Amino acid sequence: MLSNFYSKFRRITTNQLYFPEIDGIRFLAIVLVFLFHTHGYFIKKSPVIFTDAPGPDSWLELFLSGGDRGVQLFFVLSGFILCLPFAHHYINHGRKVSLTKYYLRRVTRLEPPYFIAMTAIFLLQLAMHVKPLSVLFPSWLASLVYAHDIIFRHVPLITVVAWSLEIEIQFYLLAPLLFRLLMLEKSTRRLILCVAIISFVLMQQVYTPPFLNIYQFAQYFLAGILLADIYVSGEVNAFFNRSFIPLFAAISLIAICFLPVHSTLYAALLFPFLVCFFYYTVLKNDVMKRVFSYKFIPVIGGMCYSIYLLHYTIISMLGRFTIGLSITKYYVPNLVLQIILLGTPVLMISSTFYYYVEQPFMSRKWLDMLMKKDKKDEETNAPSDVA
Repeated sequence: MLSNFYSKFRRITTNQLYFPEIDGIRFLAIVLVFLFHTHGYFIKKSPVIFTDAPGPDSWLELFLSGGDRGVQLFFVLSGFILCLPFAHHYINHGRKVSLTKYYLRRVTRLEPPYFIAMTAIFLLQLAMHVKPLSVLFPSWLASLVYAHDIIFRHVPLITVVAWSLEIEIQFYLLAPLLFRLLMLEKSTRRLILCVAIISFVLMQQVYTPPFLNIYQFAQYFLAGILLADIYVSGEVNAFFNRSFIPLFAAISLIAICFLPVHSTLYAALLFPFLVCFFYYTVLKNDVMKRVFSYKFIPVIGGMCYSIYLLHYTIISMLGRFTIGLSITKYYVPNLVLQIILLGTPVLMISSTFYYYVEQPFMSRKWLDMLMKKDKKDEETNAPSDVA
């Protein structure tokens, strides 16, 4: 029964190859983001005065308040996944990637679920009188074209998480040009990528643009390209499958979760390379593969796009009904209660959206079928040549 459930909800890939450990990485990233937003809502809205409220330097507060780095984990993974077919072409002389198919795939895979989710949230906010139509409508239109930050200079009103999708789109447009770095000799391209990663981190300390754009996050996408280069080249595969690697992977994961990336330069410089190292252990070490491929982990990770689109709205809408519930005057039990009360509907609603809305668009067949249907209708409705 469970195997049937897993197969129904498993991510559909266009090349029929499925690597559950990649969805396991997505699971890690989306859990961090969910905990970040749930904790933020809980801290801001809870009416309870806790007897043991954690200080800003407590390990729990550092972990939860730093959960927004899950977005950066997604950025590195995006750079890696999108780069893979280009890396196979440039490094291993594999099949050339069609840019037309590349861009068409981005549109047909991501746009329909995004449009449906943003429109549904827009209508829900109108029905609940969150903000007037005169405010929400321009924000909705700007978000649909991924230009809200550029136009309004602040995060989207429909759902705050859409800001990162605007950054992703900027990367999608630039990515094929960046991937041409892989045409260079190995040591040259890797040196360029490493220098570029460090340079962007340093430049971000000096200059901050008036609106969010790829400049503030370029190091993460570049780290993904570097990871794709090393992954496809495969020189260190044997080393990463040694028995002690999981220990180093665990240490790197702890560092990823707790490094003061937003406040300390050394952490900001180290973070992209640390994520690369950790991802490579998951991709190449048998023990790490099994951990990140375990049962429900890749299933939930495979639904991360749906969860990401919807979770903030669900937390903010349902949180007003759960935030007053408490079981003690202690912080941790009440936080766990909110995570359960809000995480359950987030998972249920997101999985439903994933199954009925997102998953059908994962396959390229839907566009082919639609085009064939339109062609058939045209032929059926065409006037007869017979007099």
